[in-house]
Order: sequence, then structure tokens, then C-alpha cells
Amino acid sequence: MEWSCLARSVWGKLDPASDGWMPLVRHLEDAAAVADYLWESFLSPATRGFICESLGLTDDQGRRLVCWLAGIHDIGKATPAFAAKALPILPQVLDRMRDHGLDARPTPEDRQVPHATAGQLLLDDWLAGRYPSSAKRVRSTLTCVVGCHHGATPSALVLQAARNHPLQLGDGRWHEVRVEILDKMTEHVGAGDHLEEWLNRRVSVPVQVLLTGIVIMADWIASNTDYFPYVDDLSGDRLGSALDVLDLPEPWLPIAGAADADQLLVQRFPALEGCRARPLQESLLAQARNAREPGLFIVEGPMGVGKTEAALLAAEVLAERFGLGGVFVGLPTMATADPMFDRVQRWLRTTVTDRDVSITLAHGKAALNDNYAGLLRRNWSGRLYSDSDSGDPVGEVVVNEWLRGRKRNGLASFVIGTIDQSLFAALKAKHIVLRHLGLVGKVVIIDEVHAADDYMREYLKRLLCWLGAYRTPVILMSATLPPGQRDEFLRAYAEGSGSMQSIATSRSDDYPRISMYDHQLAEIAVASDARVLDVSLGRLSDDLDNLVTLLRAALVDGGCAAVICNTVTRAQETFAALRDEFGSHVRLVHSRFIAPDRARREARLVQELGPTGNRPDRLIVVGTQVLEQSLDVDFDLMVTDLAPADLMLQRAGRLHRHARKDRPEGVAHPKLWIRGVVDWQADPPQAVRGSRAVYGSQRILHAASVLKELQSIRLPDDIPRLVRLAYDPEAQPPDGWQDVWHAAEDQDFRQRQRAIARAHTYLIDSPAKPSTISGLIDVEAGDPDRAEEQGKSQVRDSDEGLEVIALWRTADDLLHLPAGIARYAGAVVPEGVQWGTAADEKLARAMAACTLRLPASLCYPAVIDSVISDLECMADYSGWQQSRWIAGQLVLVFDDSGVSQVAGRVLSYDSEQGLRVSSPEESGR
Repeated sequence: MEWSCLARSVWGKLDPASDGWMPLVRHLEDAAAVADYLWESFLSPATRGFICESLGLTDDQGRRLVCWLAGIHDIGKATPAFAAKALPILPQVLDRMRDHGLDARPTPEDRQVPHATAGQLLLDDWLAGRYPSSAKRVRSTLTCVVGCHHGATPSALVLQAARNHPLQLGDGRWHEVRVEILDKMTEHVGAGDHLEEWLNRRVSVPVQVLLTGIVIMADWIASNTDYFPYVDDLSGDRLGSALDVLDLPEPWLPIAGAADADQLLVQRFPALEGCRARPLQESLLAQARNAREPGLFIVEGPMGVGKTEAALLAAEVLAERFGLGGVFVGLPTMATADPMFDRVQRWLRTTVTDRDVSITLAHGKAALNDNYAGLLRRNWSGRLYSDSDSGDPVGEVVVNEWLRGRKRNGLASFVIGTIDQSLFAALKAKHIVLRHLGLVGKVVIIDEVHAADDYMREYLKRLLCWLGAYRTPVILMSATLPPGQRDEFLRAYAEGSGSMQSIATSRSDDYPRISMYDHQLAEIAVASDARVLDVSLGRLSDDLDNLVTLLRAALVDGGCAAVICNTVTRAQETFAALRDEFGSHVRLVHSRFIAPDRARREARLVQELGPTGNRPDRLIVVGTQVLEQSLDVDFDLMVTDLAPADLMLQRAGRLHRHARKDRPEGVAHPKLWIRGVVDWQADPPQAVRGSRAVYGSQRILHAASVLKELQSIRLPDDIPRLVRLAYDPEAQPPDGWQDVWHAAEDQDFRQRQRAIARAHTYLIDSPAKPSTISGLIDVEAGDPDRAEEQGKSQVRDSDEGLEVIALWRTADDLLHLPAGIARYAGAVVPEGVQWGTAADEKLARAMAACTLRLPASLCYPAVIDSVISDLECMADYSGWQQSRWIAGQLVLVFDDSGVSQVAGRVLSYDSEQGLRVSSPEESGR
């Protein structure tokens, strides 16, 4: 493009290190070119189609619109307030501007108008002057994209306040240069013939969000000097050279699979050779093929019937039918997301054509996953195989360098992570638009949605509302979903899609079942092919001697038993009692082991108790809730604390899970014993205090009521009925339970309302509420990715405790890593010296893997300051703060005997029991 000397004098980017700078118009040209590339080669057909159909545009007009917005997004930099920022950095740049009549002295006002805010105002003025008949409320639905391109969304009050600072905006020659930039860029991208038409169409908030996300992407890429150096010489193919380095993969285009469900299953999951598709898999596949439009699919079925495989097969069909370019898979925890990353990768290898596809593992500890770290190192996962003998090129699964950055990893075609990564799209935080842009072009799969509590469900429902507005297909999966929650999810999605109809599913106990909404509600009962298991129920007093007696008798001929406790402290106490009786045949699994110890313990369990495990003759596993999620293990006998009904059923799913004919006689028939009750004869029976603290009295009372008269349950047939009854809001208490029942109901209601109120503090509005995205983020929740890296999540309400790095200080007064880890075991950790070498970073990564979560009792407001103060005194942190792995992390230092003291409490750690907390009196200190 040909620009005047006046336009070329305005700076847009500075590089103080090299005294380099880039004219604003060059950056805008680059951004427009990148936006054109993103539209043509990166965005999915579904994303482009949604934008164009919403605005009544052709694909070419949609492309011109995003190029225009990217090409003018920084118009607010052509102001004296912004230009004056060069004064302390490269003052000579201002001299050149003054030579052309652009005075950029610092203004006397205290507060500077951000250039994005200024740009929104100035663009509106230009549009109003060029098209005087246009309505401001319509113009604002376009100009807000410029105002929000730095991730924040200035409110109407902020915009009005900026009008009160005309000196910062500038007039005269400043107005002249802005008009030149806006006029020429409009003609350059071919928007001039369409602008008047665009200004007659109100841009919906969902489209505003996506347009802003595209502009931010274009701006960030065009601002990266690795791709676009700060030079004014534009000879050569500047965009082509940049794209060669950027190397963003195109959207996923799966290989066409077999029409027959059985054949498709084996094509995509070769390890299932010889197996037929399960009824649930066939049914979900059929619904995906027959859906009128993208919609919400809620899949309910027992553990182990292939729900994950069904969802991935359905995702492939939905992507092919509706132009989606990838898949998001969300799991409850990091521990469940890591193995799912491996499973998705194996499936993906069977679907790739000659295109590369991008993949990422998205959670706060992703870089500590060895498989993912290997992809990062190689930026390549190996040549993908093909059944073809043609020699045609086959695509690769890659981790793209640009897409792995914070706030950008959700833009990869395949994202596997915690559910939190999707819920962040409903959180008031900067650059939320990028999270929306990352989800809208994908099939969104979320597993184990029953695990979301009241607080988290508010974010999940708001997310579903937005995804419904985007027409993004969603697959939710659960084995134990209460009917009320099913209806909440369907209503949220339907609301977003524009439906005002009331939605309520039937209260039938069909199981498995699929509930589908694609502007019409459909409920599909699926034939069950799951193995039927009649499980006897027993009640056990909460005396450890009785537990020992029970297990001694039941395991006399051998067998593998699980004892599941609702708190870590109970699990440790139970383990100690059982170890005295059964010795090395007892193991402990809970969340207060350092990460390598816990991973090793869980992996050993799966190796021994999994489908093909080398099963020990006798084993007792004492554990907490980690045993109810995702571990594919099989116990001959189970003892569990009384807990909410759905969670006890999840636990029972690990009882006689696999078809075995060699179980010892004493455990040949499945039996579930329930303990954790103060007195079974009381009306009502009262759960122990720790269980009430974790789950609340109401859910436990409902579970006790449902199970009160039962001597056995049939799995999986009884699951939907028991869950329905346990979560029935109209349920009545048994005789004699009324006073305690109603008190628990009142307490639960108050706690639920408080949780919902807390969630709404940082919950974005529904897509239909605001007219523009300006002010969408009126408060900021901070950086959710950074919080998750530090072991916290802003979309969870649980007191998960403070996360620390566990180190040992030995007699030599040096810090050491734990002795039992796989790499750097016992390595010395230097203090007080600056880290920065490659060897330092490898050691820092090993440190970051040795995290430990302190219990909630040490994280209450009354003690947390004392805890942090004590932790800060345990080591010299100064040299570690430059490491990306451990900067800002606290350490907990144990002595030679594995003991530490924090805030008047004694903390001890060993690889057998994990972290224990006691008072000095209890520990003998």
C-alpha cells in the first residue's frame, strides 16, 4: 500500500533493545494479512459459517469484515496520548512525528486513555461522519471489537469518561492521519462497498466475541518479531515468510470412516479387533448421524460400557457433518486428563488425512506430563500410519509452538484437559474471547459431569448457554446424573440457542439413555448389554476392630478388598489399624502423597487389579475418593463410608468390575459393606463428622434413606432409580427422621445459595443479555491459567488447600529432592544463587513435580498467614524466581526424619502414608 509521509511517521511498535520501530500502518497491514490467512486456513468452516449466517454475509464478505477490523484495530495509537509513550524509550521517533505536524507531548491529565478505548471512540466518529444515517447502537456492535482487542471490555461509563479527555485523542493533523489510515485500509481490504450494508445489521454478542478473538489472534501474530521483524522494508513475501515460521496446522479433516458401527469401532480403536459396537455406541453414533443440526447430547450409562469411544466416534461424525475442526475433551481432574490425552492421541492417529493436526494438553501441570513433554521437545509425535499402500503423505499430530502459549492453547484443534479449561469461558477474565474462539469450532466432550458441585454447575450451565448460541455440539457423559441436573443442562443449552420452551425430561429409569436437544428434545432408551451384578449390602459399625474381623474372615482364602474413606485422615487411621493386622498386604492411596508417589501407587494398582493385571493373592487397598474416578480396577470386596448415593454407586462400579472366574470362595459373590456411621440403630443414622463436613448432612441423609430397607442392589439396573430417589427434591423423610432431615435441608439450601451467589460474582452474562461486549467483564477474576498452575481453580468452590513443593533438609544442611522419585532422586537443590542454566531448569522441573497439597485445616483465614510466613522462612527462595517452573511456589521442608512444623502443627511425611498432620501433643513433640 502507498501511504503518505504523515501516515508513515506514526509509530506502532517499538523495540528498545535494537532502537527499532515499526510504523503503525505497517503493523496494520500485517494484521490484516494475518486475519485473511486465519479466515482462509485456520478457522473451521463451522466458525466461518456461524459468523456469516448470523450477519447474512457471504464467505467472502465475512473475510473482508475480519480483515477490515484487524486492519484498523490499532487506530487508537494514532493519538498524542499513545505516541507520547515513546518519549522515555525512543524519543527520536517523536521528533520524526513532530516534523510532520504531529505533536505528542505528554498530556497533563493523570490518567491515560487506553489506545483500545480511544480506538473504539475514534472509529465510531469516523463511521458516523462517513455514514451519518447509521445508528450509534448498531455502530457500537462493530466498534466494540476495536475497543476490546486487548482482552478487557471497556464499559459505557469508561467510554464516556474517555470523551472528557480530548487532548489525549488529538485533532487537526491527528484527525487527518486517522482519516487517511481508516479510508485507505477500508479500500485496501475491499470493505468500502459493504460498510454501509454492515451498518444496517446489528452484530450479535456471540459474533462480536468471535470477531474480537480473531482480531486478537491477528494482532498477536503480527506483533511477534519472529514472524514480522520491525523493518519498514516490505520487499519479498513478508506474509509467506511469517507463515512458514508460524506453521499453524489447518482444521482437522478426518478420514471418512466405515458406515457400519462395528467396522468403524475397530478402524478407530484397533485394540478392539474382534469386538462389536456396544448398543450405547451404536445409538449415539446414529443420533449424531441423524441430528437436524448441532446440539447437546447427554449420555448416561454404567461404568465400562464404552462411553468415551462412543463420544469420539460421534464427534467424528458431527465434525464431518457440520464443519467442526477439532475436539475438546474435559475431565474432572488433572489425574484423569493425563491418561485421556494418550487415549485421544491413539484415536486421532486413525482419523488424520494428509493434514497435520494440532493437539495440546491443557491444565496447570501439563508440561510435567512426560508424553506431552516429549511432543514439546520433538514438536512431532511420529509418522502416523495408514492402511494405504499408495505412499501418499499422511498427516502428523503436532504441538504447535505458537498454540502452546498461555491463553492460546485452547485454539489448537484438539484440546484435552480439565473441565476447568472449558469453564474458564464463562469466567470474567481478560481474553475470554480467545477461549470462546477455541471452543466454537470444536465438538465439546465433557466426562463425569456429575462431579460438578453447585458452584461449578453455574459455570457449566452458562458455558452450555453460550455453546448453544454458537450452535456448537456438546456431548456430556455420566454414569450417575440426577434427573434435575440433566434438565438444567438441557435448558441452559436450549436457552442459548434461542428456545423459550420449557424442557423437562421424563423421570423414567431407562438406562443407558441419551437425551438430545437439537431444537427439539429427544429421549432415547438404549438396550443394556452390561453384565448384571447383584450386590449384597451390609452395615458395619465404625469400630476398626470390627473392620479387621470382617476382612480377616472374608479374605481367609485370599482376595482383593477396597476400604474407601471420605477423608484422608480416616484413611490413614484405617490403614494404620489394618497394617498392624495384615502387614504388607495393605496399601494406602489418597491425594496427600507427592505427585510421583501417588502416580506410582495408582499405576501399580492398575497393573495388578486392571483387566489384564497380575492379580495378587491377597490385597487390601485403603483409599479415598481417588478410587471412585477413572481407575479401571476390580475389587472382590468393598467397604465404603456412607456417602451420597451417586458416589457410592460410582465406588461400587469397581466391585467385581471384570468378569473373573477365579475369585476366592469368601468373595465369590460381590458384597458392599457400609460404615462411617456413628450408630446404625439411631433415627436417623448419623454419619461421622468428617463425612458430614465433606458432603453435607442432606446428601448423606438422602442416601441413607434410599438404602434404608435394601439388602441388595442390582447393577447397573438400579443406578438410575437410586440416583433419582436420592436427589428427588420432593423426597419425604422416614418416620422419626423429620427434625434432623428438615434441619439438614435448610442448611443445604443456605449453603447452596451462598455457593451460587459466589459463582455469580465472576460469571459472565448470558449471550442474550448485553447488546455489546463492552462491559462484559466488569470485574476481573485474574488469570485462571496462572491460578491453576499454582494448584487453585477459580471455577471450583472446594477448599483444596495450598499447594507446596516438598523438599528435605538433611544433616548437611542442604535441601534435597525426595529420595524416591524417578529422576533427580535426592538431588541437592541450591539456595541463594541465581538459576538460569539448562541444568537448573531440568532440576526445577523435577521440583515442580514434587508438589503436595496441604489440608484445608491449614488454609483457613485464621491460620493461612501464619502458615505462609512459616513456609517462607524454610528456604532461600531468591534464586528460584526466574524459573518458569517454580517461580512463586512455596516449599515445605522436612527434616531427616520426615517431620516439619508449620503454624504450631506437626507435619510428617513418608512414602507409605503420605502427609500427616497433628498437634505437637499428638505427635509427642
